[in-house]
Amino acid sequence: MSTKGKFENGIATTYDSVTSETVLKHAPVVLYDDFIASSLVIPAGGAVESGCLWSKLLVGGGLVAGAAGGNGWVECTLAATSEAESAYLYTNDNLQFSVTQGLIFETKLIISVLPTAVAEVQFGVGCVYGVPDAMAYSVWFTADGSGEIFCEKDDAATDQSVTSGVTVVNTVGHYYKIDMSDVTNIKFYIDGVRVAAATTFGFVATGANALVQPFLGGYKASGAGLGTLAIDYVKLWQKRS
Repeated sequence: MSTKGKFENGIATTYDSVTSETVLKHAPVVLYDDFIASSLVIPAGGAVESGCLWSKLLVGGGLVAGAAGGNGWVECTLAATSEAESAYLYTNDNLQFSVTQGLIFETKLIISVLPTAVAEVQFGVGCVYGVPDAMAYSVWFTADGSGEIFCEKDDAATDQSVTSGVTVVNTVGHYYKIDMSDVTNIKFYIDGVRVAAATTFGFVATGANALVQPFLGGYKASGAGLGTLAIDYVKLWQKRS
């Protein structure tokens, strides 16, 4: 049997011991979306509709939309056009999660078009939207110009970017997890294996500066770079305080 149980940061957890996916977390605050709605229409940021969790941040010819396929998918796509582009799935700058409350982020996705040239993709959590390099508070995975995955953290005091040692291909999905339950040592995992373990990622921001939202998609400042995320699910958990 692949489904097993454990306690993670004092919270009862069931998980798939083969894939590393967290199946159920008995946490006070939970977000889980498998994108299996029959009509997945994502409104534009700043124009969200009642009842919609997600919105899309688009600049230029980028696209964010539900995609066909079993288990539910959302794709964030950068176009071939030579221009500044953003294509992000986020919660309209609704910052309901806190890095200081034992936050854990998890997603399964495929980088179905690996970033080329000036294109980059990010997936994790961040503050109010800005271009990725200018956002003061973030914890995420990044692929920039290739399939090499980097682990990154910015708390407005220290900006860190360290290779995970993993380079992905565009045909295989992976399980990505960021465990922020210890803000003095944030941990990054790919397919259940800790990566960038030799680096200590501390997060010193507190209060309003520790509030974040799920943030997944791609960006380029200019040029003709490509990149697409195909997102299977997004899960976040944290304590109430």
